[in-house]
Amino acid sequence: MVIQGEEYLSLANLAKAVGRPANQVVTRERVRIPLGRSVLSLTVGSPEVRVGTRVVSLSKPPRRLGRAIVVPIELVPITLGAQYGETRVSWDQETLTATIVERDHTLRVLRFHTYPDHTRVVLEGTRPHDFIVLDDGASGRVVVEVKQGILSPLIRSRHVSDGLVRTIETQQLGNASQITIYGMGRSLSSTIFALQRPDRIVVDLFSRDRQARSSRQAEAAIQPTPGQTVGSKAAVRSDEPIAPSDVSSPEHIIKTVVIDPGHGGRDSGAIGQSGAKEKDIVLDIGLRLQELIEETLGMRVIMTRTEDIFVPLEDRTMIANRHKADFFISLHVNAAPQSRAVGFETYFLSREPSDRGAKASAIRENTALHLDGVGRDAQRGLKTILWDMTHTFYVKESSELAESLLNELGRHFKVENRGVKSAPFYVLVGAAMPSVLVELAFITNPDEEQKFEQESYRHQVAQALLAGIAKFKTRYEKRVGWVPAPSSAMR
Repeated sequence: MVIQGEEYLSLANLAKAVGRPANQVVTRERVRIPLGRSVLSLTVGSPEVRVGTRVVSLSKPPRRLGRAIVVPIELVPITLGAQYGETRVSWDQETLTATIVERDHTLRVLRFHTYPDHTRVVLEGTRPHDFIVLDDGASGRVVVEVKQGILSPLIRSRHVSDGLVRTIETQQLGNASQITIYGMGRSLSSTIFALQRPDRIVVDLFSRDRQARSSRQAEAAIQPTPGQTVGSKAAVRSDEPIAPSDVSSPEHIIKTVVIDPGHGGRDSGAIGQSGAKEKDIVLDIGLRLQELIEETLGMRVIMTRTEDIFVPLEDRTMIANRHKADFFISLHVNAAPQSRAVGFETYFLSREPSDRGAKASAIRENTALHLDGVGRDAQRGLKTILWDMTHTFYVKESSELAESLLNELGRHFKVENRGVKSAPFYVLVGAAMPSVLVELAFITNPDEEQKFEQESYRHQVAQALLAGIAKFKTRYEKRVGWVPAPSSAMR
């Protein structure tokens, strides 16, 4: 059933789906349903449900509809996973259909990230797997066969189109599975290896032509010129990555920013007591910020969304990588159980939350993973994803950008400055650039919700963010030794 544009299911039907009666009522508002080896516990009005010892934060709380209790549709795969085992349940978000398979899969997640010089494909398993490389990429494709690998129904072929890789296709061939990665009309060079804890098969893909050019240039560089020895510093090749702060070429001057208004579509984000939705507020501020940046700083601004649509979390940084953005800003509005919570805070990505508040924010903002059909195992693999990425290159710049935005919000508004924090936000994972998440206020605070209903206040917020971006840009470009032309200075 649809209530105020959101999909719900009656609790009675959910209990029926797992063969359990929904009569385990603790109080009028609290319900317990035994599931397999655990128990599902929920409370009407609370977005947090408990499955065994695990607490899951839903995007919307269960609610009463007449005498019945209805729950968000996203609770269906969670409940089925607890009843039958997560490795046996697949959930199709488009058709809202759950499938329970007979045998457990051993390959549970397929993901990829685009980096400036390569694409990484990761196949995560529930145990180690032997694999053989059937094609290494010279033909334009890489083919890997995984022995005794059973694909999760959630693993599907992926469309990439990041300039290097076109598609990733998967096949189940009896007791083996096959992953085929197609390049975009060019030969690929591949490096394939296994990692543990959890078990992964990693495929790094490079442009074979680009590598050949680099090799020729390096060989030319090590040819001694008269008076120069081979061992001189200028001729040394290094496989170590170069951090952005080490690069002083004018080509790396900040030109492009990606603004990411959080949530959207069926993902409303937090909702205030008066009904204001996070997705609408951050979209309005994002569009205002886009206009201000383009007019004032002359930078190119890429929006992850310009209307009320749902954009999967991993697609947001992919957009930034595809456009080779110089930095990424995700806009959000905070929420808390206590309505008196107030103020703004900024975040950069880290493996562990910096405090309890940061942990709560990360849980809430990562809730969209449920809507994106990302399974529990995949979510638990978030820390692993952090290992797979090169984001550590950008920690320094990310923290500086977060601080610059925070300082300007503090200068413009006399509300509580909650500081720069860090947490494992999924939306920042995979960004090959400095990236931050901004919590602009608490929509659960009636006073702050009322302010955001004012157009003039939303514009002031956009202006504060613009000032923070301008100061970060100026400091960064000064550090790399670039002197801005008078026309590009902030007016």
